[in-house]
Amino acid sequence: MFNVVENIHLSERKTSLSISAQVLPKVIYVGDVPVEASYHGSALLHRLLEKYATAKLTIVETGSESLPARRLQDAKYFWQPIASRRWMNTRFHPYVVGFYSAATNRSARKIRSCVADIEFDSVLTVAHGFGWLTAGALAESRNVPLNLIVHDDWPRVAQVPGPLRGWLDQRFAEVYCQSHSRLCVSPAMRDTYEKNYGETGQVLYPVRDRRCSEFGAPPVRLSRNDHQFTVAFAGSINTSGYVEALKHLSAALTLVDGRVLIFGPLDQSEAQAFRLDLPNVVLRGLLDSADLIATLRDEADVLFAPMSFAKEDRLNMEMAFPSKLADYTAVGLPLLVYGPQYSSVVRWATDNSGVADVVTNEGSDQLSETLSRLRASSERRVELGRRALEVGREYFSYDAIQDVFDRALMPAVVQTQMPAVAASCSTR
Repeated sequence: MFNVVENIHLSERKTSLSISAQVLPKVIYVGDVPVEASYHGSALLHRLLEKYATAKLTIVETGSESLPARRLQDAKYFWQPIASRRWMNTRFHPYVVGFYSAATNRSARKIRSCVADIEFDSVLTVAHGFGWLTAGALAESRNVPLNLIVHDDWPRVAQVPGPLRGWLDQRFAEVYCQSHSRLCVSPAMRDTYEKNYGETGQVLYPVRDRRCSEFGAPPVRLSRNDHQFTVAFAGSINTSGYVEALKHLSAALTLVDGRVLIFGPLDQSEAQAFRLDLPNVVLRGLLDSADLIATLRDEADVLFAPMSFAKEDRLNMEMAFPSKLADYTAVGLPLLVYGPQYSSVVRWATDNSGVADVVTNEGSDQLSETLSRLRASSERRVELGRRALEVGREYFSYDAIQDVFDRALMPAVVQTQMPAVAASCSTR
């Protein structure tokens, strides 16, 4: 069963947050995921690190470089790419990934030189790309704690040649066990890694923006049927399984004269390459969190949360958790979860009765039936929207998730002096 994020009593939460504000460690982030207000892991990092930015945070991006307009204003940013993009975008990609994954010592020396004059108490990284290996080496060289965030099952997700898969898993195990805190995006990931690597972790669900609007009810338009039925998807499309899910959604919506709005980095040329340039699919681009939530309330009737049915994605679908649910559940619209029975989001929806309509059969048939029912019943839409607001506050609120993150980064000696909150946690 899914454990609900700590339900800390308000008085205890205020106390813990006021104490942590006085003793926040000086953090250096080293990783391939850029820290910017955009989408997916980047947005989550931006939200979690906002309070660390004033004179306490250094960011070393080792993959893609963040856009200056989307950065944390008070943080120090450096861009030290580890891999050559020219070589990454070739048919030799898996071998290039293997090469850069193995070249930790070289990249670590480069990063150490870059931050030689910077003081920090703690290293933070995300298990993606190559930067997490360098972050582990940097923490070891400075003799400071390493804090590891895991959104995807990287040892299985990374595109590396078969012979290197075991080596990569071994290196991940070493870094995972080295870490002072291990922040896993789902209970399934935490439990699997504890079984595989012998060390326990903490669950860190996706977090909402601290300025996220709090709505008391679904939008009024949800109770009306005087407009074209609209399903929205927000996020990145990073595997063929998600492409297929959106194609099935488009096909199912043709039967109810519905349309799909896609919010995210997908552009027209990519849509054409994926064959998503369909008559009832509309690309709306990338919006910031506040604008996205407002637009969804104004224009959408249902929010689509798919996971891949592809066999090669199974392990990651079991453990990964869609970050979009943090914002989705703040909107007050019905959730349509589409994925295999074993996927984490289906388990989450099952454990939280009434939070979503769930489709576990691949293809457009069951999707069509579910969408037809939602199209016909405004009462059902409103009921699901209200339940999404309720469950979302419980799982993804800024205060609760930020508190879990802050405590994970605290030095052990400080944690022992902080008020205990374990007794006030609840589970399902």
